[in-house]
Amino acid sequence: MTRTGSEGFSAGRAAKLSGVPYRTLDYWARSKFLVPTLARAAGKGTMRLYSFQDLVALRVARELRSAGISLQSLRKVIRHLRGRRRTASFADTFLVSDGRDVFERRGDDLISTLRQPGQLALAWLIDLGQVVEELERAIAA
Repeated sequence: MTRTGSEGFSAGRAAKLSGVPYRTLDYWARSKFLVPTLARAAGKGTMRLYSFQDLVALRVARELRSAGISLQSLRKVIRHLRGRRRTASFADTFLVSDGRDVFERRGDDLISTLRQPGQLALAWLIDLGQVVEELERAIAA
């Protein structure tokens, strides 16, 4: 099995890797919130197969649910992100939540994906690593 899951991940393995309880994973698939892209269940005894990208989506959904974002709101966030992205990978995407909205970070900007999709939010992001590096360079000079 490759990192990208070209052969797919069973529902049990997807639950373990994503940290989403199996019953929740099953509910999300049956309610069509997050369905496996490689193979959907076709009745009792058939296996669902999740891709690596599905695992990423499951993990993000779990994290946002833990932050207090409702399932209904998550559906909107997923729709927004999938509709905006032309590439399959979300590896370079950063999400920020205040418990009411979910923002996508683009450079130094935060863009609402939930309450006002596409709307720029007023926020200041500070890269503390960069601040530390700059101060260390200044002190050394």
